Amino acid sequence: MVFSLSKEQFSRNQLKWIAMVTMVLDHVGCIFVPVKTMPVCYYLLRGIGRVSFPLICFLLVQGFFYTHSRRKYLFRLWCFALVSEIPYDLAFFGRIWNPWNQNVFVTLAIGLMMLLGLFRTKEYVGKGWRIPISCGIVGVAMVAAVLCRSDYSFWGVLMILAFYVGQYDWRLLIYSILLLCVGQGWLEAFGAVALFFVRYYAADRDAG
Repeated sequence: MVFSLSKEQFSRNQLKWIAMVTMVLDHVGCIFVPVKTMPVCYYLLRGIGRVSFPLICFLLVQGFFYTHSRRKYLFRLWCFALVSEIPYDLAFFGRIWNPWNQNVFVTLAIGLMMLLGLFRTKEYVGKGWRIPISCGIVGVAMVAAVLCRSDYSFWGVLMILAFYVGQYDWRLLIYSILLLCVGQGWLEAFGAVALFFVRYYAADRDAG
């Protein structure tokens, strides 16, 4: 894993805590801080919160490689998506059910299904067909995220893909994540800070 440096600093559990804390700060800013009367506080919390999603995507890819059962992993994600939907809709839209927006676990589940498809393609499909089939799988995942109106939409799917494809190429990864973060707007650009934590991730500290 190319992310680790000689001075290892962050374990998987530490990254999970960083992702959770930044996500909570983001939600506090979004739900409780009025942007019109407290813009500095609002954008500060939302900016810090942008770090959360790239870390979650990175951890999802790590989980894909190290989980004992990918099927159970996918099942748990869909369960979280189902359980989280009503609280998500109540918190952000003030209603029990909002068909026009789905929570981030839907995006993560779609992304994990994409990774499963790509992995199987690499294992069982001949070299001549791998690229077109893989592109098709990615395209279907992106369309699914758009049609489901899941949080982060196709951008989230592409970010998961970036961490998967760039796992052994730091330059490819950093350029991809920077492009995806900046491409979503100035606020999402703060998500690129997550690359610092990813760069100092120490997979060996999670062994066993």
